[in-house]
Amino acid sequence: MISERAKLVSWAYLVSDLAATAMAFAGAYAMRDAQVAVDRLGPLYPFGAYLPLLSGFILPVWALVFYSSGLYGRRAARTLHTEMSRLFRALVLCGLALAVAIVALQLNFVSRPLLGLFLLLNAIAVIVGRGLVRGLVLENTVRRRVLVAGGLAEVQSAAANVEAHADWGLELVGVVSDGTWTAEDLRGAGSNHRLLGTYDDIPALSAREQHIIDEVLIAPSGRRLHDLQALEPVFLGLEEQGIATRLVVSFLPRSLSELSFDDLGGLPLLTFSTAPHDELVLFIRRAVELVLALALLVILSPLLALIGIAIKLDSPGPILFQQLRCGLHGRTFTFLKFRSMRVDAEALKKHLAPYNEMDGPAFKMTNDPRVTPLGRFLRRTSLDELPQLWNIVRGDMSIVGPRPAVLEEVRQYEPWQRRRLSMKPGLTCLWQVSGRNELTFDEWMRLDLEYIDNWSLWLDVKIAFKTIPAVLLGRGAR
Repeated sequence: MISERAKLVSWAYLVSDLAATAMAFAGAYAMRDAQVAVDRLGPLYPFGAYLPLLSGFILPVWALVFYSSGLYGRRAARTLHTEMSRLFRALVLCGLALAVAIVALQLNFVSRPLLGLFLLLNAIAVIVGRGLVRGLVLENTVRRRVLVAGGLAEVQSAAANVEAHADWGLELVGVVSDGTWTAEDLRGAGSNHRLLGTYDDIPALSAREQHIIDEVLIAPSGRRLHDLQALEPVFLGLEEQGIATRLVVSFLPRSLSELSFDDLGGLPLLTFSTAPHDELVLFIRRAVELVLALALLVILSPLLALIGIAIKLDSPGPILFQQLRCGLHGRTFTFLKFRSMRVDAEALKKHLAPYNEMDGPAFKMTNDPRVTPLGRFLRRTSLDELPQLWNIVRGDMSIVGPRPAVLEEVRQYEPWQRRRLSMKPGLTCLWQVSGRNELTFDEWMRLDLEYIDNWSLWLDVKIAFKTIPAVLLGRGAR
């Protein structure tokens, strides 16, 4: 089966990657130990002291990051260039995670040159290991021979997909027509696939010795779905012979959605989703942001206290500004900020409506008279956003994601703009690092949708790092 073959490939890569990582660490230790002995720099800590770091942190974190980077499973790269790109990004993330762990856990015995050597050897070892997997494991497994049948355009697309996944052990036997096209039409479309007959010929084809068939992919034309009812004898005949049959559902509306199959108590489900739904990757993201948010709250607690005292001295009113905002799919939560405006700011807002500099439902204004002197500084430096670390701890927000929207603004959204609510709101986002209030409302919304459509842990890391200069320079802040 295709899914089982994908699992085999993933497990082979996982074992290879972890073995390569362990060997790279041992090799780096041996090389560094030899260099230290030659240069008479004093002995390294024994290798046993490094084993908890290797087995308890490096190997599990490497596996999780590699998985979330699309190096395993059905999302795995199909080309060497894409695989190398993802591998490089994954190793950068792993290196950053390792550096943070060493500092946070105060592992002062760890040799920094050893770690640099390890990361270099790790990249080489993983690449070599994956090459061995492709050459020794995948090429020597029994290949599954696939027959593709259906409409002309649909068959061409499905056949090309089978050929593109040769690393899953798939091999194209040939193609079958739904009766509306011939071999001449196939050649005219620029295809060199072998036409073996029509739907009615499938049971006989699978019984011939020269046409060993393990699976049949049926890709019906969207204009001839009624043919599926007439295919019942074909499905039953293949079932009788023990040949797997798969139905390509490309005729269903997909748009930006990712298509997936699920099961609810035996009820088969076909799912369309535009938001990220990989539970393991989202769990990794949540665990990382929870640890970071808690750590930042502890580290920044003296600064938070000073800002609170300064707000009290600057103007009358509470330290924190609290407001109901829209979260994931419209869930409301209490949004926190350091108060940067007068306490009657909301009442004054309607009088300032003519001075709104943003199009759409959002309100932004240069030199807003409601902002206090201290508030102007807090906004320019984004220090007013720090209490949202508590929103992240509570699970209302993420570190990166579309900014939480005001309920009044959401009520005025156009239908396509509501899709930005399909991900948990964040402390920073693409809008934050792309000009903020210098952008139009539509540009802001489209940036949020671009983020959702292209989301990955690596994208979150890039946005987080880009936020630092954006905040320090105060780009687009008002």
